[in-house]
Amino acid sequence: MLDKIDKKWIGFIFGLFFPAFCFFCYWLFFYQQLNFPTGFIRYLRLGDMLQEVAILCVGATLVVFYVSLNKKIFDFGRGLIFAAFLYVGLILYISLQ
Repeated sequence: MLDKIDKKWIGFIFGLFFPAFCFFCYWLFFYQQLNFPTGFIRYLRLGDMLQEVAILCVGATLVVFYVSLNKKIFDFGRGLIFAAFLYVGLILYISLQ
């Protein structure tokens, strides 16, 4: 069953969309009164919280990476890590602006 998802490209795609899904869920549960995404991102930038929320969302991906290591789906995990590195670059870009 897990052999079907043990591909690097599936892990990469999941690693790209899962932090975005976590970001959406964070907005939905805590800041739904703000319009998404413009008002929410503006609020986070004014409060200097955008970097912390982005790190939290990427951290959720690393939990999935830990599960992939335990289930021995290593190629999926490699794709997750590559996507996480792209998000780290995005976080660095956000923090240096």
